[in-house]
Amino acid sequence: MNMKVCVTISVLIGLLLHSSTGCQFYPPGEYLRFVRVPENLKVGEEVLKVEVHPRKNLSLKPVDKDEDVGYFAFREINQTTVSLRLARSLEELVDTDNPQNVLKFRLACEFNDGEDVISSSLSITVYVEDINDHAPVFENAPYSITVDELTPAGLTIFRGIKALDRDKPNTPNSDVQYAITAGNERGKFALDSSHQALLMLEKGLDYDNGDREFTLTITASDRGLPPRSTSTTIKIVVLDNDDLSPKFTKGVYRTRVTENYPITGEKLHYRLHFEPKIFAYDQDLAIDSEIRYDIIAGNERRMFYLDSNNGSLYLQREIDLESEKSLPGNTFVLQIQATQLDNPLKTGVARVEVEVMDLNDNLPEFEADIYNISIVENLPNGFSVLQIVAHDQDQGDNAEFSFQLEDKSKAFVLDSKTGWLSVRDQSVLDRERRTALTMRVYAIEKNPSVVTDRDAASYVNVEVTLLDANDNNPTFIPNNIYDFVLGSETRVHDPIGKVHAIDPDLGRNGLVHYHIQKSANASYPFKIDLKTGLLTVASPKSITVGRHLLFVEASDQPLNPSERRSALAVVTIDVINNKTSKNLPNFVGAPYEFWVGGNVDIGTSVGQIRVTNVDNRSGLLYDLLHSYHEGVPFAVEERSGTITVIENLKKYERVLYDFEGVVSNDKDLSIVTNVTVHVVDPKDKNLFLKGTSSPIEFHVKENHANTFIGRLMPNMTTRDLRDLKFFIANQRDVTDHIAIYSNGTLYTQQALDREKRDTYRLTIIAEPKRGATSGAGIYQAVIIVDDENDNAPQFDKSVYEGHIKENSATGTEVNMNFPIHVQDADVGSNGQFSLTLQGEGSEKFRFDRFNGKVHYNGVHFTLDREDKSVYNLRLVAKDKGGLKNESQLIIHIEDENDNPPVFHQLIVAPNRNVKVQEYDESGNKLAYQEDTTTGVYSLSGVQISSGKSRIKNRTKISPIILVPEDLQVGTPVLKLLAVDKDAGENALLKYEMLSETYIPNELNNDPFHVTQYFSVNPSTGEIIVSRTLPPESEFRINLTATDKGGLRDFIKVRILVEDVNDHPPVFKKSWYNFDAEEALYSRNILGKIEATDGDFGQNANISYKLKQITQGDSLPFKISEFSGVLSVDGELDRESQDKYTFMVVAKDNPHTGQSFSTTVNVEVNVIDVNDNPPTFYGYDDLINLKTETKYSNHQIVSAKLPVYYATISENSPIGTPITRVFANDSDFMGNGNGLLLFDIPYKRNRENLFAIDSKEGVVTTIGHLDYERQKSHNITIVASDLGSPSLSSSALLIVTVIDVAEDLKAIEQPVFAHRYYEVEVEENVPVPLKILNLNVTESYKQHKLRYSIVAEKGSDVRRMFKIDARNGTLYIVESPDREMGAYYELKIRLDQYKVGRDMTVMVYPVTNERLGDLGLNEVKVIVRISDVNDNVPKFTISGRPIVAAIPTTANFGYHIIQLQAIDPDLALNGEVRYQILGRGDDETRRFAIDPITGQVRAIASFARDAGKVFGFDVKATDRRGADDGASSIANVFVYVLDEEKQLVMVMGSKPTEIEKNMDNITLALFNATGYDVRVRKLEPHFDRNQIDNSATDMYLYAVDPKLNTVVDMAELQEAILNKQPDIEKQLRGHKVLALASGAIERIRFRSQRVILSTLEVGVVVLGCVVFIGALATAICVICIRRKKNRLLQKSFSHGRQLGFPIATLGKPSALFPSAYSDGGGGGAPTHYTAESTDAGAPRTAFHRHHHQQQHHHHDANCPRYSARFAKERSRSLGAMETSIASLHSSGKDSGIADGIQCQCGLSTSHSSGESSNGYEDSLQSITPRKFRESLRYESSNEIRNYYNRRRSLSDELMLNVSGAAAASHHLKPLHRIHSHTHLNQNPAFRKSSERLIMTCPLNP
Repeated sequence: MNMKVCVTISVLIGLLLHSSTGCQFYPPGEYLRFVRVPENLKVGEEVLKVEVHPRKNLSLKPVDKDEDVGYFAFREINQTTVSLRLARSLEELVDTDNPQNVLKFRLACEFNDGEDVISSSLSITVYVEDINDHAPVFENAPYSITVDELTPAGLTIFRGIKALDRDKPNTPNSDVQYAITAGNERGKFALDSSHQALLMLEKGLDYDNGDREFTLTITASDRGLPPRSTSTTIKIVVLDNDDLSPKFTKGVYRTRVTENYPITGEKLHYRLHFEPKIFAYDQDLAIDSEIRYDIIAGNERRMFYLDSNNGSLYLQREIDLESEKSLPGNTFVLQIQATQLDNPLKTGVARVEVEVMDLNDNLPEFEADIYNISIVENLPNGFSVLQIVAHDQDQGDNAEFSFQLEDKSKAFVLDSKTGWLSVRDQSVLDRERRTALTMRVYAIEKNPSVVTDRDAASYVNVEVTLLDANDNNPTFIPNNIYDFVLGSETRVHDPIGKVHAIDPDLGRNGLVHYHIQKSANASYPFKIDLKTGLLTVASPKSITVGRHLLFVEASDQPLNPSERRSALAVVTIDVINNKTSKNLPNFVGAPYEFWVGGNVDIGTSVGQIRVTNVDNRSGLLYDLLHSYHEGVPFAVEERSGTITVIENLKKYERVLYDFEGVVSNDKDLSIVTNVTVHVVDPKDKNLFLKGTSSPIEFHVKENHANTFIGRLMPNMTTRDLRDLKFFIANQRDVTDHIAIYSNGTLYTQQALDREKRDTYRLTIIAEPKRGATSGAGIYQAVIIVDDENDNAPQFDKSVYEGHIKENSATGTEVNMNFPIHVQDADVGSNGQFSLTLQGEGSEKFRFDRFNGKVHYNGVHFTLDREDKSVYNLRLVAKDKGGLKNESQLIIHIEDENDNPPVFHQLIVAPNRNVKVQEYDESGNKLAYQEDTTTGVYSLSGVQISSGKSRIKNRTKISPIILVPEDLQVGTPVLKLLAVDKDAGENALLKYEMLSETYIPNELNNDPFHVTQYFSVNPSTGEIIVSRTLPPESEFRINLTATDKGGLRDFIKVRILVEDVNDHPPVFKKSWYNFDAEEALYSRNILGKIEATDGDFGQNANISYKLKQITQGDSLPFKISEFSGVLSVDGELDRESQDKYTFMVVAKDNPHTGQSFSTTVNVEVNVIDVNDNPPTFYGYDDLINLKTETKYSNHQIVSAKLPVYYATISENSPIGTPITRVFANDSDFMGNGNGLLLFDIPYKRNRENLFAIDSKEGVVTTIGHLDYERQKSHNITIVASDLGSPSLSSSALLIVTVIDVAEDLKAIEQPVFAHRYYEVEVEENVPVPLKILNLNVTESYKQHKLRYSIVAEKGSDVRRMFKIDARNGTLYIVESPDREMGAYYELKIRLDQYKVGRDMTVMVYPVTNERLGDLGLNEVKVIVRISDVNDNVPKFTISGRPIVAAIPTTANFGYHIIQLQAIDPDLALNGEVRYQILGRGDDETRRFAIDPITGQVRAIASFARDAGKVFGFDVKATDRRGADDGASSIANVFVYVLDEEKQLVMVMGSKPTEIEKNMDNITLALFNATGYDVRVRKLEPHFDRNQIDNSATDMYLYAVDPKLNTVVDMAELQEAILNKQPDIEKQLRGHKVLALASGAIERIRFRSQRVILSTLEVGVVVLGCVVFIGALATAICVICIRRKKNRLLQKSFSHGRQLGFPIATLGKPSALFPSAYSDGGGGGAPTHYTAESTDAGAPRTAFHRHHHQQQHHHHDANCPRYSARFAKERSRSLGAMETSIASLHSSGKDSGIADGIQCQCGLSTSHSSGESSNGYEDSLQSITPRKFRESLRYESSNEIRNYYNRRRSLSDELMLNVSGAAAASHHLKPLHRIHSHTHLNQNPAFRKSSERLIMTCPLNP
């Protein structure tokens, strides 16, 4: 940042009154100057020019500092000007730590006039500007550091880079920035920031890949203009680690094997061949360790066997590919592992893939036995209706088949590949012609099947049912022209005639309704029946004599009105005068003349003969008479008179037929008329057919508007046409399309489109204007729209794609994605078009327009994919009119396989400790490392050039890969790459493992091994571990790279594997769940919990034990130690505990090395049994009642009866609630055991006045109560559950009836409109706020009422709520806080004033409901306060940083501390999320926090950070961490504890017991020391390579609550020692065995010579006695026994109370042996008691009495028990010296008289002997923490070992005597006595320098 100049001007003016004769500076009036100069201004250069004259005695004088003047001098230039120049360098002023930028001085002038001295001056301020004239200079450069290659990325590796700039501080000239400018091309390193030169490791280092030494250039630059920079170097030397593991030659080894057919079930031993063989080698080539091969996964069914020595893989069982549905890619994937023998931790993994080749042993199977579908008729051609699906369980070509359709109707076509059934001929799909079609589809296989006992093809029948479509118009029969005759004298509803139309469609599509078409203003005196078509008279008065013309429309009724179809009939009704007709029959419309076209079909109606005035029409007969000998093609229907065509008219030449139409009956009627039928040519446009069914046909061109179509009556004169009026009856069908002129000419109103509609049918009426006119009538016309070429051909797709293989033969069909279909909407010649192919290469293909297929035309051409892979062609369709259309045709040339793959490269997976051995045992080069950073190796003998493989000195090589055994399953080890110059699928290589030879170590006697340990990724060539690798083994893998055509290359890889015990047990399930009914059990089996271990042998020997998750009572479960069978042993009570959650620990048991354990959560759900009757609660009293009462519906026996009390007014109406009783059932409600029903049992012959709600328990009245009749009622209430069997309980309700004054009994109306309100108010609302208006009923609105809140004075309700006493408005007057109170219940009371009284009288209105304890004049109001986000999360530990500690051994995922922030808000507002605020430094990157639970975990190693403190900030934000959430921050400090300075307290209890009582222990330590003592870890006590499960090592550390820092271990130890008595007093339930600090040392105790000498002497003496003889031996034995008895008697009679010395804690001492337990060997606990048989009578009596009454014994865990046994033994050996390990006591030793009970304060429960391996410091620290002090004691294994070796016969005798003595005093049964080894390993002994101390007195 540029420094701005600060100008300071000091003006000192010495003016005299004589201005005219003194010195004068110019310009006049200026008394100060300011000037800037650069710091590099040279001495002598001019600074400033000053004009001063006259002048005399000029001088420079200081202003602030005298030294400022020394930097300047002046020189007179002339008489008027003076030049100020620089006299000293200015650089020393600015470029210092305390720079000086401003210099001030005065240029003074003096003039003496003889009287006075006149002086004047000019103040000058000089600002010195800094110049960037110094470059940064590095300190202590150049730099050099060393870095371990395993240093994690992101760690700061060097902090010593620093450069200084001598320019002015705090300016851009001195602001230094750093950058790496060279040597960091791979980005391995980075600087923390441009201003902090902290060198960080950006990426991981790999020494073996070339990361061995780096030289970085660091440049420091300032920000001056121009900037200056300096560079230095830092040399980084990378330290190597042994980090390479064995490596397989290939990642995936593949082979193929054909499935077996038929399956016989016989065992196989077929060797699978791999190319190259499976092989792994040690990447540490100099070491070249041997490799052992094993299969670790994928061979659970033992399908394969792998030789552990040579990696040969054998198939052991037959394979049926179709039964291997879950087999991905038809490939068995076997994970193999190569273990380095000399280092089992170094393993490599690969994958073996055995692909099963398919046989065509399955026929296609259709997905359905028969297809039965329904489709709508008239579907268009090409419409797909069904996909036939069939499956062939075979694969590849064996699964390919084609469909073949057998369809006799030719209605459908079937795609042979996809199975889609499509419409071929839509005309066949006419439901009116056929309702269903049947066809058959065959599946024809491509390849012949090996199945010989079945047909070569399979088929399925397809049935297609046609559904009706509304595709037919209603048709009037016999035609659409009807003539009826009606008399003038008619009545309403008289029938006129009936029209009839049919519709062949089904359902509503064929349902015909009839309507009379009416114009807007027209009205007809007729009506027609909607359904039958019967015309009747509607208004007789409106009927006039004459002809009436009606249009009747017949329409169908489809569901969709838009699909409705209709037809029109013309009905003529001739009304005649009845008076003039005299009821004589007559023909209607006679004579008759009909026209019929010569091309009509047989059955066509020509016309109808009709008569009128006939009373009985059913008796009439019609006949036609003629005189033609050749016959006639017409006949009349004798009942209806309809004339129809009965023969083909083309057979007859006659065109005119004259008949006589005769109508007669059986009586006297017979009338005759003439009938003429014309047969005409329908092509004659000038002919008009009147009254016939053959219409006139016209043709008109499309696309022409206002065009002449034709004329109906071309032969009629204009005069005749003037008398006719033409109109189209069905004009609505041709609206805006066709019209008719007044002269009968038809024309188009707008252009017609044939493609939309090609035919128009018209009904035209020629109506006479006056009188009878020739040509009047009804005519039918058909207008056919002729086509024009107005549509270009259209393709159904815009783009078509096809595929064809290169080098295909001529005529090969191109496989198209869609068939090419082209259509032209025009017809005839206009619809004919041509198709051509255009584009580059189009001459190579031809198109078949008939089937839409494209074929290769390769007579003179060849298809070569390498030359051209895609042809982009154009399909051009052009019709004869020149209209054309195009579509794109893309033909892809598919590649053929003609190049084999070649292995050329091996890539090692990074960070896997996999190594490649470049030389074999003979020194031959196996691989060349191409890139030291990426682990890429070139295989010997292969050279890659120009993207293709070129073989040079091709040899078969076997790379050696070294892999660690502990590689995880699925870990890629290495990648073997091959190249293939083909393209597409042919260039896609499939890597296969042909064989995997397993070479086990020398300890493995199994010559064959079927487990496969490696697999190969078929796509990438990676060798992957598929199973935990066996230790000290070798795998030889043969790997191939195969392309699609079977061309391949192979390579052999040797993988060396080393074993370590690095696999913990793994449970088969992630969690276990069992169900058990509640009951008392004894070892009832629930199930089995199983775990597997990836290791083998003893390392996989798993034992199980139970572990409680939370503190509490012991679990009623047991688990078999080695089988894992879980059983329940105890009582299960669902009501006490409905679910047990605990953990099962599975631990392996290796002979040596570390043991691993795993836990799994087990959940046992207790199933409910109906064992609890309902229980009443909330009652007022409980009385004893032992009576039996019988009711009509219950029989109740009760010992104690709950009693409820209630009151009710006698005027309460029926249905008034009285009270509510409550009961619950602790059984489960889901099965009915906990569901309750209430009932009131009725007594016989007694009135029932009450009822109870069976679910809610609300008691109501069902009768009228009378106080004068009965003042109280006793009601028995029964609560029964729904269990089986049902359980019930009873209670008594005593109802007291309240007397009501008679004047109040008349009130029958309720007081309040509602008795219960709920209101929700948001917290922090402004007040006062109106929240509710209470309303009374109409009957009380006129009363004088007063509202009040019923609440205690000073309560929250009275403080927060107010009510208007007059109108009942409720207010909240204090802003609510939900966190202070979320729920308020108010009771509002209403009082009434009586007129004329000075007091209020409460109203008791009659209401029909009652809520709990509410009075009848009261209402309940519930006010709920809703939440807003007005609280921030608060950490539970606030006001100071949170302190935690971790050991240096903390690994990834180590739980450090769980933070908790509490937000009192609700729901989303109170959901807190945690995050660590990142600063980008090293500290925050070492920790992670669970955003939901707040659990802080370690994510880095702390092995080198002992003594360090890491700090970071944790932010807690509510609203799930949203941006608008409130938050708070806590500081966390994590101390890394030094393992060498740890403090261990040894407790004499099991780890599980210590964990349960952790709070009490830490509280005791806190009370004693004042420190927050925390337990970092719990472990079973470990000493001398043995684990003692009965003792616990507690690893302690403490936090000073005042300083909030971790207390030094020495200080903590001293504090515990100083407060030892207090700690011992508070820890009454646990023993403190030792307190050790620092590294635990093993201390060997010196043997006691006195004891050893005595034993030796005893043995010698005893040997001598044995040799004397049997008699002498017997005598000696008797003497010894008597002597020992006397000694025992002495020991019991001379007991005394001894002191309790404390062992010194000056230095760490060894902890106690692992046998500190109930037996060490796992045996039962031993109780040993002995009495002296020679004692006096009083003493014996006392002792017997004591044991008979108290029976108190010391437990085997009690040190007093052990002391007694040990002392008795020592005395039995002849009064040995007692300088053995002393006993530990609680400090409360007492004499013999105090021996009634054990004062040790120890639990008598015995340890299970199970090992609890590692209670890590996941225990929560509790404040205040509890402290306790412990003593360290010593134990002597040597004493016990020597003693055990010197056991004598007298020892055994002593044991027998002691046992007999104990049994003689009627003691409780004793356990079997332990061996001497067990008795002497009890750690209750400790060594004392003073004497043997017995801490517990022994009972005599």
